[in-house]
Amino acid sequence: MLWLLVGLLAIVIILIYSYGTRTFSYWTKRGVKHDAPIPYFGTAKRQFLQQIAFADIYHEMYQKYPSERFVGYYLMTTPVLILRDPQLVKHVLVSDFNHFSSRNVFPMDDHPEPLLKNLFTSEGDLWKLLRQRMTPAFTTGKLKAMFPLIVAR
Repeated sequence: MLWLLVGLLAIVIILIYSYGTRTFSYWTKRGVKHDAPIPYFGTAKRQFLQQIAFADIYHEMYQKYPSERFVGYYLMTTPVLILRDPQLVKHVLVSDFNHFSSRNVFPMDDHPEPLLKNLFTSEGDLWKLLRQRMTPAFTTGKLKAMFPLIVAR
């Protein structure tokens, strides 16, 4: 009876561990450099213990791999890609933006605060709609006209 209990406990522990690490081979399979993840925390343990801000961990990852065009990161069990190469960032933001509309790390509820309905925090169809409405304001001609005003500040 004791062996059965120990065996069941071992199986439960193995299942819990497997569930917490199920996605941790994602970046390795794709050949993307990343830090070693911790079960359930990924590479975000210090963030969840509030030892470091989210922006600081992204900055650390950016600085840690200076020769890479992009690096991988695990926010708990979710793989996150951090782009380092400016040309790659430009390509994603200009050409491939339709494929990256669900890029937000902080998911919003269905009814966010009015000030949170902006291009930086929105996802999916709302993000596409906001981007479509904002794009005409930032044409080359309009940016050239705004440049002296921006420099004057």
